[in-house]
Amino acid sequence: MRSPSLLSTCPTECPARDGISEHIQSVETVLDYRNLRGAIKCKLFPLSLIRGASTWWRNLPPSSIDSWEELCRMFTTHFTTSRWHPKTVANLKAIIQGPEESLRSYIERFNKVSVEVDATEKMKPYLLEEELREGTKFQEAVGIVEMETLNEFFELAQRYIK
Repeated sequence: MRSPSLLSTCPTECPARDGISEHIQSVETVLDYRNLRGAIKCKLFPLSLIRGASTWWRNLPPSSIDSWEELCRMFTTHFTTSRWHPKTVANLKAIIQGPEESLRSYIERFNKVSVEVDATEKMKPYLLEEELREGTKFQEAVGIVEMETLNEFFELAQRYIK
């Protein structure tokens, strides 16, 4: 049985969400797994690049990179403005249930951002509750039932989602 080729296991682009550092780590993991070191890493790195990153690589002066570490530093420095910036509690606070928005849609929007936010388990249900549309049966129920985790909040919400 043949093992998969190096190219089939190399990442093909920087994931939009993860950013530059994670792209380098992903490529490095594949190359380290294959027990590849030094200059060979530098030669294989461009196989993982697309669009602007590939253009950047092609425009580097010949022999301008002496090591894997230097390549990583140059790549990171050049694309620093493209970095993914983590979401904060302020991003969660800005998610408000719209006047006609369903509970399901509101929770889905909130949850999509909340997985990226480093906040305590108690903070997330509090923020979710704070921006619920006023006057709904669910909003009243949330005011009565004490919930300590996001899962408890979601379990209660399931009873009210149509």
